[in-house]
Amino acid sequence: MVPRRKILLGIGLAFIAVVMLFVTYRYLFVPLKFRYLIYRVESARTADEERRAFRIAADWGRVWEADRIRPEDAIAVGRMMTGDWLLRLEWLDSSPFNGGAYVAYRAVMDTNNLRILWDRSY
Repeated sequence: MVPRRKILLGIGLAFIAVVMLFVTYRYLFVPLKFRYLIYRVESARTADEERRAFRIAADWGRVWEADRIRPEDAIAVGRMMTGDWLLRLEWLDSSPFNGGAYVAYRAVMDTNNLRILWDRSY
């Protein structure tokens, strides 16, 4: 009886460990990863930083939409941006807390950098 109990205890602990890893990944790692990606995209100051941020965004996450938006649309969502090319970048993944997709807004400096997103969008 003792070996059976130890086996069941081991299986139960392994199951709990797997569930905890899944919960940690889904509710801790994924939101932190996308917050970092959004920060990189929105805070790039040069065209080279922008290119690197777009490359990381395309590699680490599944970019679903890369849309050009009007200045009125940016103001409507609370973003004060100016420029010729205003970008709304949306990932396929959604937040486990509010259910909405992860979105970054950017005034694009070099439109050639957009090819990185368009070549890797899903």
